[in-house]
Amino acid sequence: MNPRLIGYAFAILGVLIISPDSALIRKVAMNPWGLLFWRGVGIFGVAAVLSLIWYRGGLVQYFRQTGKLGLAITVFFFISTCSFVYSALTINPIILLIVVALGPVSGALFSIVLLREPPRTAVWIAIGLSFVGMGLVVWGEMEANDGFARLAAGQGLLLPPWPSMLALFFVPTLLGLCFTLTRRIEQPNIWPSNALAGLLAIVIMPFFAPTLQIPAGVFWEFFFLIVGVSGFSFIFVTLAPRWISSAETSLVFLLETLLGSIWIWLLIGQQPELHEIAGGAVVGLAVVVVVMSAVRAKDEPKNAPPSPPAAEQRS
Repeated sequence: MNPRLIGYAFAILGVLIISPDSALIRKVAMNPWGLLFWRGVGIFGVAAVLSLIWYRGGLVQYFRQTGKLGLAITVFFFISTCSFVYSALTINPIILLIVVALGPVSGALFSIVLLREPPRTAVWIAIGLSFVGMGLVVWGEMEANDGFARLAAGQGLLLPPWPSMLALFFVPTLLGLCFTLTRRIEQPNIWPSNALAGLLAIVIMPFFAPTLQIPAGVFWEFFFLIVGVSGFSFIFVTLAPRWISSAETSLVFLLETLLGSIWIWLLIGQQPELHEIAGGAVVGLAVVVVVMSAVRAKDEPKNAPPSPPAAEQRS
């Protein structure tokens, strides 16, 4: 079996779990800083438990071996998560969609610079398709919100303030960087680093949140959002870069555009527009392209997952 297919399976499973994220956030309707605190609880709880089960007495060895690289993943993952929430609340969704589509490009560039691992031709084709898909979504949003009329009238597009632009820059850049650094770490997973990122949110967010109280009437939605979506999605997504490149992982992540719209329709009752469906379908085609190319590829991935340091202790 082609090892790349294992990576795609983990990435797709992670995206399937995280796809209701936007719909559940709207359903729960909690203040963002309080939500980030509880997300941290979910990420820390799930990642810490799995880390203890997997590494047992090898956790200290994990942090010694990963060193500054493991801590960098923790910080970058934490900042990218906070940046996405902040961007979603303060930035025009048209601009957000454009920049999110840069995620695979970010992963490809970091792979070339840090790993000397240029993406396969099929990956570049899929990146091009993802831009076409996002372009369809942006075009439809511009039409629906009179964006082209504003430009024709010389009014231009209103840009968000610099903190929002900085956060927007961090979303695709740091996510692609995290996926790339994951391939560089000689560990079977980065769950301990994920757990530390959740712990950072637990410690920091109470200073910003007006309240940490869970909204009434949405307990099960909130529970699944925190434990299922926040806790488990990145557990699987961050396993994918052990078998596929960070650019390929980022490409699969774009499937959330299509799946998220479907969940918003099912849970919130907001029916997706034709341009959203069309754009999501093209992004889906991009994922099919790279998966099918992986099926037919005969070369082995350059970064096969190493054995865990604690494996000898468990045997």
